[in-house]
Amino acid sequence: MEAIISQLEKSFNETTQLLSQFSQEEINTAPFKDSWTAAQVGCHLLKSGTGTDNILTESTHPVDRAPDKNAENLKKLFLNFENKMQAPDFIIPEDKIYNKKELIISLKELTKKTIEAAYKSNLSQITSLPDIHPLKGMSKLEMIHFLTYHTMRYNNQIKN
Repeated sequence: MEAIISQLEKSFNETTQLLSQFSQEEINTAPFKDSWTAAQVGCHLLKSGTGTDNILTESTHPVDRAPDKNAENLKKLFLNFENKMQAPDFIIPEDKIYNKKELIISLKELTKKTIEAAYKSNLSQITSLPDIHPLKGMSKLEMIHFLTYHTMRYNNQIKN
């Protein structure tokens, strides 16, 4: 479990490192038509990860299967860069000019909170999510896997 948490932290840190390389203007410029800007990618990652620390630390009950049962499927899904995906509406970033410094600070705060929560949580427990949430029924460990591969996918998008 430590390995995936470490990989998540590395992925989050790569996001802020990648975003830091852009100027304020570049971070808000779409690389091609119908593409998100690097800032929008950062905002999407922020929206998708916000509150994860609370989900991880909330006491629930153990899953009734291997807590990493869906980990490999998540990896295959999110690291298949040929597969185009559509984000749920609630984590689609706004079309606006983002403040680079504020975005990076927020992402670093998210990283700190999420990693601390992951290390002190019982990751073999089920996540407590609303019925409409796409990750409903996942273990906390699978949520860490999701965040890791999701972040890696979007880091790849920032690079390209």
